[in-house]
Amino acid sequence: MGNRVKVFEGAAAKLRAPATPIRSPGTQAIIDEAMRADTDLPLYVTVGGGLTEVASALMIEPRIAGRFTLVWIGGDAYPAGGTGETNFNIDTLAAQYIYNQTSLPIWQIPRAVYASCLVSASELQAFVAPNGAIGEWLYRKVVEAPGKYRNVLNMGETWTLGDNPLVVLTALADWTPGGTGRPFRYDKTGSSAYDIVPAPHLNPDGTFTPATGGRPIRIYKSVDNRMMLSDFFAKLRVNYGA
Repeated sequence: MGNRVKVFEGAAAKLRAPATPIRSPGTQAIIDEAMRADTDLPLYVTVGGGLTEVASALMIEPRIAGRFTLVWIGGDAYPAGGTGETNFNIDTLAAQYIYNQTSLPIWQIPRAVYASCLVSASELQAFVAPNGAIGEWLYRKVVEAPGKYRNVLNMGETWTLGDNPLVVLTALADWTPGGTGRPFRYDKTGSSAYDIVPAPHLNPDGTFTPATGGRPIRIYKSVDNRMMLSDFFAKLRVNYGA
């Protein structure tokens, strides 16, 4: 039997009021992992959606703000920000709390960047579908998606794999030597480009008000789509292909 990945239920709703956490198994799992004392490995909490659980965990146990990095698919690009981005809109209060009231390190992958993570329908058919039961299952999820949404969703020849940067920026990051007597650092992302800026003030509509003197955060300008997609296709073939 292979290793099993633990799954914890998240919050049933978004934050109802500023600085009022929602307790859930998912929130507690973030706290427990961040407070571990039995490892020196860095912790990255990757989120391809709303930030309810992360914000709630920080409210309940503020000490964890210095113990992990948030990698978030969401929001719009600096310096303007923007309105209408889906993952920000899931819980605007949670995102505002994290940006405006905590010291949490953030790597943000904004809409313009995750929207560039395109794959063609033919690539999915050629490189995903043939690779075992998991490949066929994943491919069928794509093929059946328009019917699930009453055929309103028509992606044509391309699909956006907008959550996949969470993998290329963490599991596929390269390491930086720490120097004599210092540990390796696993926070270099080589071919994925970003700006380091003082954390801006995040407004209720998703726009930014640039600030000075705040903690530095990363806002990505591009991700390595070649590495990201090729590694995904290769892992499917190596582990599940004929």
